[in-house]
Amino acid sequence: MTAMRTVHFKSEEDGDGTYEGQLGRAYLHLDDGSTGDEGRYLGFITLTEATQMANDHGANVDIDGPTRAEWDSARGSLLGRLLRR
Repeated sequence: MTAMRTVHFKSEEDGDGTYEGQLGRAYLHLDDGSTGDEGRYLGFITLTEATQMANDHGANVDIDGPTRAEWDSARGSLLGRLLRR
């Protein structure tokens, strides 16, 4: 059985305002049963960059942050509040 590779993306800031552009810290994990290791740190990057790195490493992406629907809803309500001023 081969180990599963995963890029974990931990959202921390809004970024450029788009779901793909949100900023976070990314880590590459090899699910080999070991514990206590966050994996290889890939940097403070956008979700788009994390997804590309996952593709490059044949890994899945796990996002610790809002879903796209939650992100779009929050961004839409923020935009609505700004436009109403």
